[in-house]
Amino acid sequence: MNLPKAAALVLLSVMSASAVDFTKDIKPIFTQKCYACHAVSKGKEKGDVALDTPEKLAEVIKPGGHIVPGDPAKSTLFLSVKLADDDDEVMPPKGKNRLTPAEVTALETWIKDGASLTGGGSAPAAPAAAPAAMGGVQTWTSSDGKAIQASFVGMKNGDVLLKMAANGEVFQVPLSRLSAESQAQAKAAGGQ
Repeated sequence: MNLPKAAALVLLSVMSASAVDFTKDIKPIFTQKCYACHAVSKGKEKGDVALDTPEKLAEVIKPGGHIVPGDPAKSTLFLSVKLADDDDEVMPPKGKNRLTPAEVTALETWIKDGASLTGGGSAPAAPAAAPAAMGGVQTWTSSDGKAIQASFVGMKNGDVLLKMAANGEVFQVPLSRLSAESQAQAKAAGGQ
């Protein structure tokens, strides 16, 4: 079912200006609160988790990883910083440099927005898909259940580029604004 252009624009709205930036907002939290135990540079990878290199972060930020892009409730790193001070699994450990409420909120927002290392929005994407990887017209569903017919064009700055079947317009959609199925569809088409 094709949506009217206005509805498609709502579905495919650009990222909000309030997006949390990894370098400015999240990396300082990791540096101050996590690196003492989770940094290759310090020779510590407790629980086989390091947060200070892109390679190690790639192991942490993925479906099934400690940070699940778009889903704080499935992100064990996020869940562990929200535990009570007396919980054995709380991070940072009991009596250490706990995250402030503002830092917890920033971490949650960053994960909801896709846990990008390159700015606000979704996790780092592969370069734009080559024409051979582009699919035909498919149904794409937003996280709130609205569906459109569009073809996958590629990825740009962690966002999905979709070409509307009805009018040929190309829209840039934050990965986090798509349903889990459409996110998987985009990642598969983009070679992630």
